[in-house]
Amino acid sequence: MWTATWKSLWARRTRLLMSTLAVVLGVAFVAGSFIFTDMLKGSFEAIVRGSVADVEVQPRTDVAVTGSDTDDPLISSDMVSKINAVPGVTRAVGVITTTGVYAVGSNGKALASFGPPQLGMAWTTLPAYGGQPGLVLTSGHEPRGDDQIVVDPTTLDKSGYRLGDQMRVVTPDKGTIRATLVGTATWGTGGTAGASYIFFTPSRAQTLLINRTGADRNAWTGVSVQTDPGADRDSVAQAINGFLPSNFKATNGATIADRVSSQINDSLKYVNTFLLIFAGISLVVAAFLILNTFSILIAQRSGELALYRAIGASRKQLRNSVLVEAAVVGLAGSALGVLAGIGVAQLIKTFMTMAGFDLGVTSIRVPPRAVVISVIVGLTVTLTAALLPAQRATRVPPVQAMTGARSEKLKGLGARTALGLTMAGVGAAGILVGLFGHPGHDAVWAGIGMGLVTIGVAIASPMLGRPVIWAVGRGYRAVFGEVGQLAELNAIRQPRRTAATASALMIGLTLVSLMTVFGASARASISEQVHQSLRGDFLIGSQGFKDFPAAVATDAAKLDGVSSVHAMSTASFQLVGADGRIQEAQGNGQARQLMFTVGGMKASDLDQMFPQEITSGRMFRAPGEVIVSQDAASYRSLHTGSTFTGYNSDKQKKITFTVVGLFSSGDGLSGAGIWTSQDTFDRVGLGSQDSFVSVDLAPGADREAVRAGLDRATADMPLVSVMDIDEYAAEQMAQVNQILVFIYALLGLSVVIAILGIVNTLGLSIIERTREIGLLRAIALKRRDIRRMITLESVLIALLGAVVGLILGVCFGAVLQRLLVDDGIIVLSVPWLQLLIFLVAAAVVGVLAAVWPARRATRVNVLTAIATE
Repeated sequence: MWTATWKSLWARRTRLLMSTLAVVLGVAFVAGSFIFTDMLKGSFEAIVRGSVADVEVQPRTDVAVTGSDTDDPLISSDMVSKINAVPGVTRAVGVITTTGVYAVGSNGKALASFGPPQLGMAWTTLPAYGGQPGLVLTSGHEPRGDDQIVVDPTTLDKSGYRLGDQMRVVTPDKGTIRATLVGTATWGTGGTAGASYIFFTPSRAQTLLINRTGADRNAWTGVSVQTDPGADRDSVAQAINGFLPSNFKATNGATIADRVSSQINDSLKYVNTFLLIFAGISLVVAAFLILNTFSILIAQRSGELALYRAIGASRKQLRNSVLVEAAVVGLAGSALGVLAGIGVAQLIKTFMTMAGFDLGVTSIRVPPRAVVISVIVGLTVTLTAALLPAQRATRVPPVQAMTGARSEKLKGLGARTALGLTMAGVGAAGILVGLFGHPGHDAVWAGIGMGLVTIGVAIASPMLGRPVIWAVGRGYRAVFGEVGQLAELNAIRQPRRTAATASALMIGLTLVSLMTVFGASARASISEQVHQSLRGDFLIGSQGFKDFPAAVATDAAKLDGVSSVHAMSTASFQLVGADGRIQEAQGNGQARQLMFTVGGMKASDLDQMFPQEITSGRMFRAPGEVIVSQDAASYRSLHTGSTFTGYNSDKQKKITFTVVGLFSSGDGLSGAGIWTSQDTFDRVGLGSQDSFVSVDLAPGADREAVRAGLDRATADMPLVSVMDIDEYAAEQMAQVNQILVFIYALLGLSVVIAILGIVNTLGLSIIERTREIGLLRAIALKRRDIRRMITLESVLIALLGAVVGLILGVCFGAVLQRLLVDDGIIVLSVPWLQLLIFLVAAAVVGVLAAVWPARRATRVNVLTAIATE
C-alpha cells in the first residue's frame, strides 16, 4: 500500500503543485513574521550593546522623585571630574543626547519618519560595555571642528548628499544650522533601526542642544563611565551615587541593557502578533485551496481507490494513503515557505517603510523558532484540510466507484446549510451584543461574531451562493447562449467545490472591503472633526507633531493682514503620588508609568483655536492652575479643587496642578484634555517651543499675501508647514492612507492565494472533465467556445466570492465604525465606486485565472478525450 501511495503521489506531482504553492505562501508569511521581528530584535540589541557604557549616569525617571523643583536637569563638568576620581573608574565623559534633531535632504525636506527618534549627540570615543566597540566610524572621519557633523549611514543614503557636502540640520531650540558632512558612524555593529543619528563636537553639542549660554553651557545630559578591568561595576555605580544630585542615578550598564532589551522584546511581541494575524488569514485561505485540491484528486482517483478496496485494502489504509500525500505536500511546502519567508521579511520591511515606519533594518537571520513553528503550522494546516477528503474517500462503495460515477451528490447540503446558517446567526447575535449589550467588551464580542458569520457563510455558501449563480447565469444565457448555460451548469453541478473556491476569495475580499469602508469612514470622520474642531484661517504645524520654536508665532503676528495669532504648547508628565513616587499601573504582566499630557495656552485663547466653553469653575489665572475637559475629569476622577502632581523628566521638574475649572468642546475635539497657562510652562523651562499655531486674518486682508508671508517666516524650518483647514485635513487623511496601503499589502497575499485556488480548481477540473470536453468538441463546440466556457465559469466563481465578500465587508465595516464612534470615527462612509472597482477587478481576475486552464482544455485531442475513462 505504501508503494502504491508513493507511485500515486509521484504520478500526480503536477496536480499537487498548486497546493504546495499555497502552503509555501501561507507558511512564508508565518516564517517572514518571525524573521522580521528577529531582524528588529537583533538590530536593537546591537545598538543597545554599542551605546551603553560600563556605568551610565542618567536622569532618574523610573524611581521615586526626590528632587525639588529647583534641581538642575543637567550635570556639570565639575561633577564629571569628580566621577573620574572615583576608584575603579578608568575614564568618565560627559554625554549629550537630544531628540528632535533632523537632517534636511538635498530636496529641502526634513528626513523625518514616524516612530523611531531623530537624535542629536556629542561625539565620543568611549568604548561600550565590557570594552566592546561603541561609536564606530563607517566612513570619513570624526567631527574635528564645530562646523562638521557625522551622520549614520542610512541618513547619508537618504539625504542625497555625499561626504564633504554642506547639510542643513534642524535643532530643537536654535533653528536650522549648516554643517559639513565629514563621516558616517553607527553604534557597535548594529544598524539604526530607523533612528537618525547626528553627531557634533562636544562643544558644538553644548551650544546647540542644551539651550544654555556662557559658563552655564559647560554641562551634560548624562555621563558615560569606563571602569577598570576587573572592577565591580555595581560597586563603582554605588560609589558615584554617593555624591550625585538626587535627580540623577548611576547604574551598571548591563542592568540598563537588560532593561531596555526586555522593553524592546515586549514591544516586538505586538508587532509579531499583528503580522501573525495576517499570516493566519493567508493560511485559512490556503486551507480552502488544499481542501479543494484533495477533494478533486480523490474524486479523480475514485476508481483507483475502489480497486484497492476490492483487493483487500482497508478504509484506514486508504485514509492514511491520502494523509501521507498531504504530509508530503505540507512538509515540502513548509520547507520552501521558510526560505520564502526571508523574502517576505524584506517585503514587510519595505511596506512598513512605505507606510511611514522606516525601520532601517539590514541584517537577516533565520531563528530556529521560525523554522520549527512554520513547519508545524504548515503541516498541521495541510493535514487538517486534507482530513475531510481523506474520510470521504473511505466512504465510497467500491462498486459505485468502479462505475465511474463521480458527480457530486446534493445529499448533506441541507444539513450543511443549516449548520452554516446557525453559526452565522450566533455570530450575528454576538455582533448585536457587541454593539448594544455588553459595554467594556464590545470589540471582543463583535470580533467573535464577525468571525462566526464569515465561517457560517462559507459553510452555507453552496446553497447561499445559488442566487448569485442564478443571476449571473441569466446574463450568461442572454449574452453567450448555450456556452453561457454550460458555464452556469458546470458551477452548479459541483456546489461544494465551487463554494470552497469562491469562499477563499470571499474571505480576502471581505477583509479588503472592510478596511476600505473603515478607511473611508476614518477619512470622512477626520475631515468632519477637523472642520468642527479647528478655528483660524491658517494653521501652522510640524511634521510628525514635533514641537517648533515659539518664534514662529511671534513672527507670524508681525505680518500685515494678521489680526491675531494663537499658540499652544504641550508637555508630557509622569503622575506622582502622595508619597513622591512615580505612579505605575499593571498591564500585560508588567508595570508601566502613568503618563499624561498638558496643553499650554494664554487664557485669552480659550475658544479661539478650538471650540471650548467653561462649564464649571473658572479659567486659570495663576501658574499651576489648570482646566480639565469633562471627559478627562470623569476618567481621572477630578473635580474643581482637585490637585495632582506631574513630573517632567526632560526638565527634571515637578509641578503641582490645581483644577480650577471644567470645560466642554461640544461635538468637536479639544487640543488637550488638560490646559494650563504658558506662564506655568515658562517657569519650568518648557515654554520655548510650540506644538500648534492658528492664525486669524484681519478683515479685508489679502489671503494669498498673508500665506506668502507665513511661508517666508517658516522657510528655514523644513519640518514646519503652513496650511489652511482643508489642507490640514488632507494631511491627516494621508496618514490613514499610508497605513491602509500597508494593510492592503498584507491582505494581498490572501487574495493571491485565492486566485491560485481558482486556477487550481479549474485546472484539475479540466483533467476530470477530459472526456466531457472531448464530447462537446465532437458534437458542436469549437476551441474558442471551450475557452469561453472555462473563462465564464472562472468569472462566475470569482464574482460569487466577490459579491458575498463585498456584502460581508460592507456590513462588518459599518459595525467597526459604530464600535469606534467614541474613538473619533463618527461618520460612516461607504465608497461605492471603489467597491464597484473591486467587483470589476474580481471579474478580470476570473478571466486571467482561466487563461491556463482554458488553454489546456482547448489543446485536448478530441479522439483521445472521448476514449478517456
